[in-house]
Amino acid sequence: MKPKLFFLLAAISAALLVFSTYEGLYVAPTEQTMGDVQRIFYVHVPAATVGFTLFFINFVASILYLWKRSPKADALAATAAEVGVVFCTVVLITGPIWARYAWGIWWASWDMRLNTTLILWLLYASYLVLRRSSTAGSTSVLASSLAIFAFLDVPIVYMANRWFRTQHPSPMIATPRLDHSMQNILFLNMFAFMVFGALIAWFRYEMERTAQKINAAHVRRAASGGTALLLLPAMFMAVPHRVNPMVYLWGAYLAAWGIYLAYLLFLFSKLVRLKNEEAELRA
Repeated sequence: MKPKLFFLLAAISAALLVFSTYEGLYVAPTEQTMGDVQRIFYVHVPAATVGFTLFFINFVASILYLWKRSPKADALAATAAEVGVVFCTVVLITGPIWARYAWGIWWASWDMRLNTTLILWLLYASYLVLRRSSTAGSTSVLASSLAIFAFLDVPIVYMANRWFRTQHPSPMIATPRLDHSMQNILFLNMFAFMVFGALIAWFRYEMERTAQKINAAHVRRAASGGTALLLLPAMFMAVPHRVNPMVYLWGAYLAAWGIYLAYLLFLFSKLVRLKNEEAELRA
């Protein structure tokens, strides 16, 4: 990793996130039906966009690994899946918060977009569990096979509100149905979160490559001789029929950033452990 470039991109990413979040919360026009709660749109949709992009990268990297048996491709696949699950988790948390206000329910059990998104999350969560539970020789091959199968659900999720009757609105992005200024601010948020996701993925990829080298060093030495915590306001567990809409808006944003920050803290703690283990091997 090139530290100067990384920190430059981190600064750019932070500036983009602050600016795009401000635009989404305060500058974007207020939607007539849902009011300010609709602003969850600017954190919900970008999270889905980044998550699906990372799952596509995982899909391609998994094919490359099965073809070339490249450790770099395997590291990229593992990275993309893990970071993708984080963004998909944000989608599954902010969506029901928005739905509770817009539809009056947390989850529509018959809604195909909701259900296929949950299935997608479960498939990639299973992928991550598989990578940590299989024996070293078979992990990457089995995980790559599962990743290729799991990605088949991504286009189904994307097309669900076109193929099935759902609570979700019909496609609006890049159509005259979506206000031009709303669309521009959405694209700004999508770009900001894509940069943010790429930055996290880069950091996580470097950690995965370090872990691979440490594991290889352990093998050579032998031859020679994640519960995630999500904190949501207690008021969400029993919400009255009518509640201040801003509770839903800020609840969704706080939940999303709580997940992102918790994952970053997890990565930093893992980095410290890897550095300590690497230092012990060199001693």
